[in-house]
Amino acid sequence: MSTILVLAPYVPHPPTHGGSMRSRVLLEALCADHEVHLVVPIGGPQPRLAAQALARALPLQVHEAPVPAEPRPDFARKLLSWARGRSELLQRRWGERAGPVIAGLAAKVRPDLLVADSTFVWPVVPRASAPLLLHLHNLESSVFARGDASQRSFAERLTRQFEARTIAAAEREAIQRAALTITVSEVDRDLALAMVASANVVSVPNSIDLARLPLLSPPPAGPLRLLFVGTLDYPPNHEAVVELVTQHVPELRRAFPGLVVRIVGRDDAGRLAEFAGVEGVEAVGPVDDLLPHYECSHAVYLPIRSGGGTRIKILEAWACGRPVLSTGIGAEALAGKEGEHWRRFESPGQGVDVLREVVGGQGPLLVAAARVLVEARYSNAAAILRLREVVGGMVGRR
Repeated sequence: MSTILVLAPYVPHPPTHGGSMRSRVLLEALCADHEVHLVVPIGGPQPRLAAQALARALPLQVHEAPVPAEPRPDFARKLLSWARGRSELLQRRWGERAGPVIAGLAAKVRPDLLVADSTFVWPVVPRASAPLLLHLHNLESSVFARGDASQRSFAERLTRQFEARTIAAAEREAIQRAALTITVSEVDRDLALAMVASANVVSVPNSIDLARLPLLSPPPAGPLRLLFVGTLDYPPNHEAVVELVTQHVPELRRAFPGLVVRIVGRDDAGRLAEFAGVEGVEAVGPVDDLLPHYECSHAVYLPIRSGGGTRIKILEAWACGRPVLSTGIGAEALAGKEGEHWRRFESPGQGVDVLREVVGGQGPLLVAAARVLVEARYSNAAAILRLREVVGGMVGRR
């Protein structure tokens, strides 16, 4: 049995959003064959309780890393960080002593493999003799370099430009150093190889727990109900919801009287309050179980304009048997074909047109094809098996 030291940017428990789900699958794969030590930044009782619950759920040891003692830096301090060639965003989670604490733990544990779980841990990855596995949830630099739907202030636009450059430099350095880099899609694999052509990069797709997401019966008759699922604290999701409520809902309701859009997801900042009372909108917020919301919905509707990676919300909808209507960006990097597994729209008018086709008879065809695809390509079991093979090959060679 080999010893593996994993650095993660937060406690991946409970696995309720895309990043935590991805990290949880990785940890399950590692714990199946190896002794695992997980290092996460912990700065209060809530993440500490989550870490304790994770240690009860999986056979691993959790170690705490310091978090910043001060609140988020102001713009002047961001400029200072960029002038030094560092990403302020990547540094933000970690206290000044986090690096030395992690380096000391690595010297004590003497891991056979060091795992960097996402770009956000790169500032504290120790210079160790163990081979490095870089597990990328996204190519974050490409996410920041992409334009988005909202009209941002000058300071926000400048921040994104500098962050895109400094994160790209950090990702390039990480990919160069890693013995192996894992991405979530072939699209991200190509982006990583564009940074470092000689890198060893494989893709292991995002996945879902099919045992938790059974194929549901058709929804009950009645007015159409559309569903949007996503963490509202994530800017691309919030931007999508603003567009959904302000631009799409009025046009959809003119075409389909009585139509309702339900918005479900974590909302720590209370952003859903701005949509309370809007006709045709049900601002639900966080829930413990998504299945009842999929059960009563006729389709999932995603006007996503920014962000990156593969959307687990689409995989969940495919598993549950609900047609997916999305922008091209929302469904990028997934293996599904437009028109066969999902339908594309880029404007409210197009949304009305494709929804009319879906409810007019295409929906069952999309559902059947999507469930077959998600079972074949996107199950947790398949992802864990592939990760075990990859990691076993690395520690076996060592």
